[in-house]
Amino acid sequence: MEQPKDYAVNFIKYANNIYSQNGEDGIIEEVFGCLWSEIIQGWAYEFGAWDGKHLSNTFNLVENYGWKCVMIEGDHQKYQDLITTASEYKEIIPVESVVHYLEGKGRKLDDILADTEIPYDFDLLSIDVDSCDYHIWKSFKNYSPKMVIIEHSGLDAHIIQREGAIHKEDIDG
Repeated sequence: MEQPKDYAVNFIKYANNIYSQNGEDGIIEEVFGCLWSEIIQGWAYEFGAWDGKHLSNTFNLVENYGWKCVMIEGDHQKYQDLITTASEYKEIIPVESVVHYLEGKGRKLDDILADTEIPYDFDLLSIDVDSCDYHIWKSFKNYSPKMVIIEHSGLDAHIIQREGAIHKEDIDG
């Protein structure tokens, strides 16, 4: 019996920051290049977007490849910065909302996306709320992105995965 081929690739060698923080821009370009032989226009969804550019995992795709992107920001002042960026880049669909997995604490990903024209099988989801990212991902049911990036706040796995994880919006400053 023939052994299956190992298609695993060490993507870290493609790490490159254009707008991202930890090399995600280069890795994303390589992954989508492998999927389609070249990066074609697609759809992305990023929350924790700030101004749409600062440490963004999706803005390179908007600026250099013409992707459409739903960008969510829950902080009102940062959202104003996002509106400024979106006025220059019509591919950005800005949304002001706190993303959460618990009812009454914010809106779930599925509910926010249902209010946009993003397709069911969009290309890239970037989750970055620096707190209950795992639970937000776990509550995401109605869409099927091709690639998902989940940034975590450096907490141990047992803290990240515990039920009732604290959202940064609930932490007293």
